[in-house]
Amino acid sequence: MQTLLLTVLVLAVLVFVHELGHFVAAKWAGIAVPRFSIGLGPRVVGFRFGETDYCLSAIPFGGYVKMAGMEGEEAFESLEGGPEHEDDEEAELERGVPPERRFESKSRWWRLAVLSAGVAMNFALGWVIYVGLAWSEGIPTIDGTTVAGVDSAALAEYPALQALPSGATIVAVGGEPVENWYELTQGIADGQGPLTLGLESGETVEVPVAEDERGALAVSIQPLVPPRIAEVESGSPADRAGLRPGDRIVSVDGVEIVSFGDISGIVRERPNQVVPVTVVRSADGQERTVSLTVRVGSQKAPRTTDGKFVDTGYLGVGTDIGRVELSPVGALVTGTRASIRAGTLIVDGLYQLVTGRVSMRSLGGPVAIGQLTGHFARQGASSLFAWVALFSINLAILNLLPIPVLDGGHIFFLGIEAARGRPLSMKQKMRWSQVGLAFLVLLMAWAFTADILRLVGF
Repeated sequence: MQTLLLTVLVLAVLVFVHELGHFVAAKWAGIAVPRFSIGLGPRVVGFRFGETDYCLSAIPFGGYVKMAGMEGEEAFESLEGGPEHEDDEEAELERGVPPERRFESKSRWWRLAVLSAGVAMNFALGWVIYVGLAWSEGIPTIDGTTVAGVDSAALAEYPALQALPSGATIVAVGGEPVENWYELTQGIADGQGPLTLGLESGETVEVPVAEDERGALAVSIQPLVPPRIAEVESGSPADRAGLRPGDRIVSVDGVEIVSFGDISGIVRERPNQVVPVTVVRSADGQERTVSLTVRVGSQKAPRTTDGKFVDTGYLGVGTDIGRVELSPVGALVTGTRASIRAGTLIVDGLYQLVTGRVSMRSLGGPVAIGQLTGHFARQGASSLFAWVALFSINLAILNLLPIPVLDGGHIFFLGIEAARGRPLSMKQKMRWSQVGLAFLVLLMAWAFTADILRLVGF
């Protein structure tokens, strides 16, 4: 129930922010707004202030700002579904609106601004959250710059990286000293000119790499994190087996552990299996082995390309993560980069869907949204806010799709009007809006079906 309420709250906030953008832009443009609704369907509760009815409607997944003279809104009649007297009130209000306060009377630039304002607000919300997280939380990083290994694909492309064996410590990038993994990756990704890595041994490794490939190269070098447990989740397999903070993990299922990242790689492949874990206890330095049953992770991931989820093993231990504090300018830069990465990730996901590289079964509906919201909420406030930021940017991009009844569809109509020198007829807009609405209803039905199929294991 808590997850459900939290999901509804998150959706309500994002919808409110989106519709607030339309509302403020419409008021600024001098357009009359009969109704501002959070939710779709019949009006449940609200109040009238001035010319606008501010209300909550029965279906919490959506919302709308009803503007005087905005053509094509009739396509939403079946969804809005208010009592007839509400429609009569709105019609009466619209009849009293002077022509200069109607949407269609405004210039194309004003209409574009009003149509784009909701998307802009969702982008802005995501950006503000990312900047705020960067400012308040800093950037998580690994203390130290010792290399655990290099991705095999990067080794094949950049043979010079073979000079970075496991255990090598990088002390400088491009001649500049680095003290933690954040500084190291930033130095590689943002550096200019030839890439040189100074090692603690005194050697220098020069890697020929194009500037636009530096970011990918930076993440291909994996940090060595001592496999020492800093925290044990209550009730987890590790907790039930008696593992404690301070224990150093020596092996899992007979496989030697060199870096903390090795643990998840082994455990992930062994859900519901009993595995031996050997640790050295910090209190007495004694080595001991315990057997524990690896639990299926709280989130079944990663997804496969056919849209199914794969059970993954979960141990319930964490390690120390350092943080780099950022200046206000650094937080702005980091938040902006995070926003761009989020947008790029979403656009790439849409491209994968459209081209068939990822199955339509990977679409997530309200159940998946609720599961993800609950998952990130359990990880803490920072994770939840980061999810809200990503979700907000996701809504912004989806609303830009050129589908009639979405903002992108209205903007597309506006582009046609600019190209033709005259708008589409009301009949044409209505026909395309009804097609767009039918498509969205089918898409939502499919996403919900995919949710159910995943829940039952198909």
